[in-house]
Amino acid sequence: MNRNRLHLLTLVIMVTATIFLSGCGRNTKEQERQRREAEDMVYAAYLDKDYPRIIELVDSFKPQGCFSEGKACYWLGYAYDRMMQKRMAELYWKTGIAAVENSTDDEDVRVYAGITNRLTGLLSTWTEFEAALKVAIPATERLKSLGRDTTSEYTNMLIYIGCSQSRLGLSDDKTDNRLEEAYRAHLNNINNHPDAINYRDAIVGVINISYNYLEIADYKKAVLWLERLNQLIDGYEKQADARPDYSNKQRARYNIYLARALEGMGRKDEAAEAYRLFCQTDFFQTAEGKILASDYLRLAGRWQDAADNFGSLDEMMKEFGTSYSLENIQKMLLKKYEVNKKAGRIDTARAVSLSITERLDSAITLSRIAEAREEAAVHQKELEMTAENERYVRQRHIGRVIGMAATILFLLVYIIVRHRMGVRLRKAHNDLKTAYDQLEETTSAKERMESELRIARDIQMSMLPSVFPNVEGLDMYASMTPAKEVGGDLYNFLWKGDMLYFCIGDVSGKGVPASLFMTLATRGFLTLASTGRKPAEIATRMNAELSTNNEMGMFVTMFICMYDLKQGRIEYCNAGHNPPVIGNAEGQYAFLDVKEANAPIGLWPDLEYVGEEMDLPSGGIMLLYTDGLNEAENRQQEQYGEDRIIQLMTSYASLSMRDIIEALKADTDQFRDGAEQNDDLTMLAFRITNRQ
Repeated sequence: MNRNRLHLLTLVIMVTATIFLSGCGRNTKEQERQRREAEDMVYAAYLDKDYPRIIELVDSFKPQGCFSEGKACYWLGYAYDRMMQKRMAELYWKTGIAAVENSTDDEDVRVYAGITNRLTGLLSTWTEFEAALKVAIPATERLKSLGRDTTSEYTNMLIYIGCSQSRLGLSDDKTDNRLEEAYRAHLNNINNHPDAINYRDAIVGVINISYNYLEIADYKKAVLWLERLNQLIDGYEKQADARPDYSNKQRARYNIYLARALEGMGRKDEAAEAYRLFCQTDFFQTAEGKILASDYLRLAGRWQDAADNFGSLDEMMKEFGTSYSLENIQKMLLKKYEVNKKAGRIDTARAVSLSITERLDSAITLSRIAEAREEAAVHQKELEMTAENERYVRQRHIGRVIGMAATILFLLVYIIVRHRMGVRLRKAHNDLKTAYDQLEETTSAKERMESELRIARDIQMSMLPSVFPNVEGLDMYASMTPAKEVGGDLYNFLWKGDMLYFCIGDVSGKGVPASLFMTLATRGFLTLASTGRKPAEIATRMNAELSTNNEMGMFVTMFICMYDLKQGRIEYCNAGHNPPVIGNAEGQYAFLDVKEANAPIGLWPDLEYVGEEMDLPSGGIMLLYTDGLNEAENRQQEQYGEDRIIQLMTSYASLSMRDIIEALKADTDQFRDGAEQNDDLTMLAFRITNRQ
């Protein structure tokens, strides 16, 4: 380029810059006015809790330059979080962090503090404690380096860090120091501005800390923080702008948390007094208050009171507009089932178990549909964000091309080259983004599936009886150890007058399909046994039901028994299952000689099952089991075998039924010698110890 062209280029650039800057000067005041109006409108929607309106306003104002990228992402993430769309909230907040994390501008730093605080809270709420720590720790370090360690966001993140580390078992002196620093920060705010707002902020923070220590059963530290909570509530009540309803609720929360901590420390009388004070509050009369009390009542073994309180569960769910999701089935319905069972309210417990069974399949389906919809929405939003960014870059580029082309023709070649490079770069970026999205989608799907299977396993295991009949003359115990996340084995029992119905079964296949078929079989057994039918009739009716619309061809082998406690006689029906082991008072054991070879349940309709009967005298033992016992394999693929069962039963004849089953489980573990469990292992045993 010669000197004349250089001078011409310099002149054009100076003229263009002057025109641009003068135009900016004229528009600065107008842009500031529009920005303030936009923020006022968004804030009004925030006060009205109109979250769709927030999204609409931000999406409208952002292209006009009224919101920075970071602030727009803050408000969009907040709105989606409130609408319970977790992944959308995460997407916007993580995008917002990336936009401002390297800026030292005051507004950007405030936005950074707000976003990291919100995202940490979201991850903690969803028990993703490791992810919460990855956000909060670098955020607090950065805010402290910038001198922003006196903000409420910084204080909140200190609490999130301490609680997350405690939940992960990583608690140390630094954890305690962080929580103490957060508490001192709250007290400093109260001393500088003693008003109800600062007291409420401190109360919320200390409640979170107290609840965290209750959840990890560190009751000594929980009592320490609860005493601090009590002092804060006292201070709040003295403020002119204090709300009595808020004070009553937090005082009630303090008393019930204190009762739980004292009960955990063995200070039962003090715990009972704290619970009495809780019952005197207005909050106790609400459905939420009664359910909150259940954790203390369960810990104290006050099953009748806990069962009474759980009668308010449906009212609370309706009040909060909450459905019975997988999480709520696990956290609420299972507790309701447990307290009613331990309170001896068998009919109510059975009704709750049937409710869990009926809701489980639909809850899993609804959970997958909701996550699929949110996944699709997130993917669509990512595409829109990418397209918006591309449009923004393209518009800026075109504007520059037009402005420069109007005065400098010789720059045309440079602009075309740059444009082509930009196209190639965007294509490479899109290819990389597509690959990343595919990897993220695969990883997310796997994590969701593992989470669902864990919850399904917990629900399935909790539905199996864990408390066995406490009847004079009867010793009974059972256990199930699934080979996969969820299993297809089953056992159950039901008292009907002087009759004890019990069964064991093994569903074909593994995993979720077997688990659902197992649930249907269990429900069918309990329903039919409650009508007083004989085992053969129960098997016949179950087969008629399960073989209908059974397109997958699933079936279950079962051994169904009805024991007459007075007569000492057992009627049974074997539907293709392993024959049980029978023992007498002299310690002699053998496999029951089953003469009627019935087919498994669920294969063919219109079958009539045939039952048999036998006497089981005093001292007699019956062991029912699935083939996960006799077909357990070691590393050499040798099977455990039936002879070892008889040998071990003979050796441990004097032990209780629980000890015999635990001994069989331990022996199969030792036999496998590290080999993977190849099938579900289920056993049920009982002994007649003193029949008149």
